[in-house]
Amino acid sequence: MKCPKCEDQQLAGAAVRGIEVDRCPRCGGIWFDVKELGALMASHPSDLKPLARGKNDDSTDARAGLCPRDQSRMIRVRSARKPTVIVETCPTCRGLWLDGGELGELLLP
Repeated sequence: MKCPKCEDQQLAGAAVRGIEVDRCPRCGGIWFDVKELGALMASHPSDLKPLARGKNDDSTDARAGLCPRDQSRMIRVRSARKPTVIVETCPTCRGLWLDGGELGELLLP
């Protein structure tokens, strides 16, 4: 699968607590298939630190990309957990994309 923001970068698998997500080695964005993020958010925040790397980049955050799973145009929505974080979701497969640094923001109290 290709990164929806970098477009030419292949996503690499990363496993946390037995759940494998896809991460962009360039921008630090993370692709979560449906229900993966919810399952991981129930984990202790220290377990998620390896995924929480990356920094927010306004240029990539300002646009929605194509779903890496099915190439549908993703929709930008505010996170219910932290409304200051804008995430992208696929209306077809219901997967979720977090730009680099956004997982770290969601983990903060």
